[in-house]
Amino acid sequence: MTAYPKSVRLRDGAEVRLRPLEPADVPLSHRFFLSLSDEDRRCLRMDVTDIENVRRRLEPADDSDPWRLAALAGGAIVAEASLHQPRYGWMRHTAELRCIVARPFQARGLGSALFAETYQEATRRHIEKLYALVPSDLPAAVRISERLGFRAELTLADHLRTPEGELKDLIVMTVNLRDLWRRLEDLMQSMDGHGRERP
Repeated sequence: MTAYPKSVRLRDGAEVRLRPLEPADVPLSHRFFLSLSDEDRRCLRMDVTDIENVRRRLEPADDSDPWRLAALAGGAIVAEASLHQPRYGWMRHTAELRCIVARPFQARGLGSALFAETYQEATRRHIEKLYALVPSDLPAAVRISERLGFRAELTLADHLRTPEGELKDLIVMTVNLRDLWRRLEDLMQSMDGHGRERP
């Protein structure tokens, strides 16, 4: 992570700072999760309102090699992204991408910036395929993932149960990094020096 910390400018000119998320960031991370809406917290896998769960989340795991990135504004975490790659086994060429952005920073380009950082890190780690797990009742998350190169590959019926006991489908979305970089190269070649598509 020698490229960090770094600053990125959002579409509206605001600046956020990207840096690795460390075990010492438990209080900051906990405050971030408490600031999320109930709907946004619903797509997380554990009760992140409990600080002990946040602490366990940031501890090193035995069976994976997580890479975590935090986006900060005004000293507070406003988004987190992570890659979860198995250390060994037949899925070690894949990784799960997780990303969550606080509502005030959504639709401002921060999610795209975090995805770009994770794509670069995945390439550095020789990951060939990324996947994301998206609840079916979050169509906006599905649309964002599709814009960033993912496609729905599998739907697991009644795979999730909400705190209220309601069953929901889980969509497995994937992207092949080789294909993604090829599409990006084609897009760059089709544009002029001002970012417009050539006629």
